[in-house]
Amino acid sequence: MNSCIIITILSGVILLLFCLYMRARTMSSKRGQEIEASGALFDFILQHIKAYILVIDKDFIVEKTNYYTVTDTRDDNRKKRVGELLQCVNSFEKGCGNGELCQTCPIRQAITEAFRMRKDFSNLEAVVSLRVSEKKSIKCNVSVSGSYMDMNCRPEMLITIHDITELKQAQIRLQDALDKTGRIEKSKFSFLEKLGNDINDQLNCILGWANLVSTDKTLTENQRNEYMNLIYEHSDQLSHMANDVLRLARIDAHKIELQMTTFCLHEFCQDILLMRMNNTHPNVELYLEGDTPNLLVYTDQQKLYQVIVNLLSNAQKFTNRGHIRLSYSLNKEQNTIDFVVEDTGKGMPSKIHANLFERFYKANTFTEGTGLGLSICKAYIEAMGGTIQFTSSEGRGTRFHFSIKRDPIPAGDAALDLCK
Repeated sequence: MNSCIIITILSGVILLLFCLYMRARTMSSKRGQEIEASGALFDFILQHIKAYILVIDKDFIVEKTNYYTVTDTRDDNRKKRVGELLQCVNSFEKGCGNGELCQTCPIRQAITEAFRMRKDFSNLEAVVSLRVSEKKSIKCNVSVSGSYMDMNCRPEMLITIHDITELKQAQIRLQDALDKTGRIEKSKFSFLEKLGNDINDQLNCILGWANLVSTDKTLTENQRNEYMNLIYEHSDQLSHMANDVLRLARIDAHKIELQMTTFCLHEFCQDILLMRMNNTHPNVELYLEGDTPNLLVYTDQQKLYQVIVNLLSNAQKFTNRGHIRLSYSLNKEQNTIDFVVEDTGKGMPSKIHANLFERFYKANTFTEGTGLGLSICKAYIEAMGGTIQFTSSEGRGTRFHFSIKRDPIPAGDAALDLCK
């Protein structure tokens, strides 16, 4: 009887232990699956996060990282320091921490200080030079954060590195745009103020000379002619101002309409030079170069005229010795007609080159003009399918090079019989 009771009790204990074992096994399996799932999620995050994650010790040796996964490179299982892992240029010759620039590296200094003070740091921005091949390195803007950890009495740090190069470039572009907008607004205000003063000055001159001619009976015929010429001159300047403003308004309204005509380019350029001859300094030679005297072009003659006259006028303002050359040539490869306006005048300092085609900008505020000429020229040239560039240096003159698209002449155009 007693033996039966003992056997029953033992059986119950064994069954209970078995149930507890199975329950523990099930819970352990479930816990393992959770841990595995968490590990997989953690690995997924490390693989797809847009940052380098590094766990390092106080000697800058990387113990864990997602670098190889993010960059899709092979892990050679060799312990590396931070600079060696990231391929910092300074670490290649003498090793991470031994280079001449390592002592002043802001990232190294921040990590060293964080280990010493057992504290975190965040959003440290720095420029690093990284090697991408045997002969090539690139500079990157990075943002670095560090979190101090004491794992089993062993100091470590979690480093997060974000590449913010594109963000920095976008900030630079935005700042450039803001600076340009500020310059344009400032120049626009000065332009409007000067335009108002110029209009008043021109009108006062016209009214003054006209009143003198009409009321002063003692004037000789030569004096009358001289004063009438002054009236015409000031009226012409006033007309140019008004036309520049109207052209700018049409450009802003995207109403640059090309009035296409066919004409002989060589004769066209000769006529321009003949007209501008009286505006040239006596010590300056104004001449034309063109290797295709019978070349016919099909484009907007008036807009091309305005472009060339504007460039020649600028050259004549600042050239009192040497030459001013206008040339054209046919570029069959690009299917364009290329023009050059070159002078041996004062030239321009490099600091103003970037602003030259901006509206209202004048390199010399004391010269005549609205400061719109080159911006209008650029708009017209682009409307005719071309581009414009220039080179210039102080004391060595300026060279403008622009091209227009060579459009085919319509069949049956009567001008085809010209220049033969």
